Amino acid sequence: METIQYPYSLKYSIATLVLMIVFITLLLVNVLVTNSLLSWAIFSVFALIFLLMFALVTVRRLLPALRGDIALQLDSEGISDYIRNVSINWVDIDEISLIRGRSSALVKIGLKFVSDYGSFITISLRWVKGNDDDVYDTICNYYQYYPDTDAEPEV
Repeated sequence: METIQYPYSLKYSIATLVLMIVFITLLLVNVLVTNSLLSWAIFSVFALIFLLMFALVTVRRLLPALRGDIALQLDSEGISDYIRNVSINWVDIDEISLIRGRSSALVKIGLKFVSDYGSFITISLRWVKGNDDDVYDTICNYYQYYPDTDAEPEV
C-alpha cells in the first residue's frame, strides 16, 4: 500500500477563528452597553486571552492548513499524527476504534504496552481534512494490511 497523507483542515481552522471573533464581539457589545469600569476590566482579561488563542490557532492550525501541511500520515511503518507529534507503529497497536463527538471524531488506538501517553492514544480528526468515517476506514484497512512489520506484505 502507498503512503496516504491527510492535510490540515482549512475549513475547520477558519470556522474556529470566525467563532472566536463572534464570541469576543458579543462580549464587547455587552461591555459597551453596560459601560462600567468592572466590565471593561473583565473584557480586557478576555481580550488578552482571545488574542493569545487567536494567535495560537492561526500559527498552529490556519497557517499549516494554508501551506497544505500534512496532519496525519499512514504508511508501512504506522500512523504519524503531526498535530501532536506522535508516531505509532502498526505492531504496537492492539485495537483501533472510533469515538464520535458532536463536532468531530476521535480515533482511539489501544497499545500493546503502556507508553508515555498511557495504554491508549487518541487522534482527533477535528483538524484533519476529510470525512471522519473515511479516514477511520482507511486507518483500519492499513492496520489489517500491516499486521506485522517483521514480515513483508504480499502484493
